[in-house]
Amino acid sequence: MASAAALASLLAACGDDSGGSESTSSETTSETTSVTTSVEVTVSPSAPPETTAPQPAAPPATDGDGTVEVPIPDIPSPPAIPSPPAIPSPPPIPSPPPIPGVG
Repeated sequence: MASAAALASLLAACGDDSGGSESTSSETTSETTSVTTSVEVTVSPSAPPETTAPQPAAPPATDGDGTVEVPIPDIPSPPAIPSPPAIPSPPPIPSPPPIPGVG
């Protein structure tokens, strides 16, 4: 009998449709807090500063034309490419047959 009473109270608590037109509403409010954090970072180079060597001086100007001679090894040149064979002429086009009644 106790289990039947527990079942009835459970059904009533779960809100079965057998009850009247009672309605229950609940309202929840929450408050939001935002935190802003700023970080300041100081960066210093860890590598020593580059030391650049001075550029070498340009060679003196000459009266040449600016060409450069490149030595070529003793490799024989390839054989000449032969000319292609002659293209034969197409066969003559035959004349059409005469049209009857003309001419």
